[in-house]
Amino acid sequence: MRYFRSFPGLFLLAALSGCSGDVVQGSDTDGTTTDTSSTTEQDTSTGVPTTTAPTTTIDPSTTTTTVDPTDSTTTTTTGETTDTSTTTTTGETTETTTTTTGETTDTSTTTTDSTTTDSTTTTTDTDTETTAPGSCGDGILDAGEDCDQDNLGGKDCASLGFGGGTLACGDDCTFDTSLCVLESCGNGQLDENESCDGADLDGESCQSQGFAGGTLACSDTCKGFDLAGCTSCGDDQKQDGETCDGADLDGESCQSQGFGGGTLACAADCGGFDVSQCDPCGNDQIDDDETCDGAALANQTCESLGFGGGTLTCSATCDAFDTSQCDSCGNDELDPGETCDGAALDGATCESLGFDGGTLACAADSCGAFDTSGCVGCGNDKLDGDEPCDGSELDGETCETQGFFGGTLACTEQCDDFDLSQCNDCGNNQIDADETCDGSDLGGATCESQGFGGGTLTCATGCGAFDTTACTE
Repeated sequence: MRYFRSFPGLFLLAALSGCSGDVVQGSDTDGTTTDTSSTTEQDTSTGVPTTTAPTTTIDPSTTTTTVDPTDSTTTTTTGETTDTSTTTTTGETTETTTTTTGETTDTSTTTTDSTTTDSTTTTTDTDTETTAPGSCGDGILDAGEDCDQDNLGGKDCASLGFGGGTLACGDDCTFDTSLCVLESCGNGQLDENESCDGADLDGESCQSQGFAGGTLACSDTCKGFDLAGCTSCGDDQKQDGETCDGADLDGESCQSQGFGGGTLACAADCGGFDVSQCDPCGNDQIDDDETCDGAALANQTCESLGFGGGTLTCSATCDAFDTSQCDSCGNDELDPGETCDGAALDGATCESLGFDGGTLACAADSCGAFDTSGCVGCGNDKLDGDEPCDGSELDGETCETQGFFGGTLACTEQCDDFDLSQCNDCGNNQIDADETCDGSDLGGATCESQGFGGGTLTCATGCGAFDTTACTE
């Protein structure tokens, strides 16, 4: 009896094993499967049939606990599965409850009395998909993701409350509704969740959107603005699509645009240059209101403008010709510094100049002297009548033909004879009038007669003196 009191559970098991209707319980655990078997027979003492419990398969991570009917034990295993077993003994009845958290939950309840053992096992499996780090972008819809690439989970713009459009998935696996269209979009009124609608831009403009100017519009989805009509023109920085922008002329100038000078500006729309302040004068092209431009003189010359010659130029302002380099000689007007000009002879005639007659003219090349070649009489450089000579006209005569050894022949002012004053016989080895010596003719003079001790005396060039350089003391 003392043994029974100390180990009532053992006594009960011994009593049960002695019955003709044995109850056999076994547990085999290999890490993958746990089998629980029970044989049903007729209890000979009571006539109540015993029940055999079904075989139960438990997740490999589940821990099975065998409980002595007299013990109260709680076991917890950490990891993917946690089993908790609680045994309560009251009188002759033992209840065992097992709870497993994780992927599989097993609950077992066992009731034992002196004649009957009931075993009921209930298994509940719950599977939950988990999101592994970095799984966004694999096309699989994981927990916490709205979508993944083309996998939208069956959603579209309409199911998200939009009127239509195209739903997309963002790189962060959340819905991209930028192409979805609100039902109210297009009614021209700014409704909830709309940035704009038609002409109603909610007071926004290109400038408020960070542009220099242009025309702001509303996007087709009413959730943003259409910036295509906005422009950066006006920020003084030339950008793509702009020819220039304000002060930024891209290095261009009036001169590079083909003008003579002036100030180049940029057009208001940045699409071209404003050349209204450029001066065409200086581009060698005669433009509107210009008389001439640089080398472009409209086919005019000094002569065509009434001058005798010279170089015609254009004024710096291109509004007049510059005749400062033109020669007035030849305009038939007696201008300052001129003796005559064409037919303007200032009253002079051949007779007034001492000729017998003839036609007086003006020298065409300078207007600084008369041309007397048309006058008749001495002084016209022409042989008239019985004149032997006339000015430079010597009729082919020279000092030599006049019997002299050399010199320069001239004509008398009256054109009646030759002027022999510049002719001479020096060099004919004869001492003539006004000669001291002549070549080898020294007139008997020697170095000694000239006061020297000796040496060789010669005649100097011009026959007017001796040459004593070869005399010695």
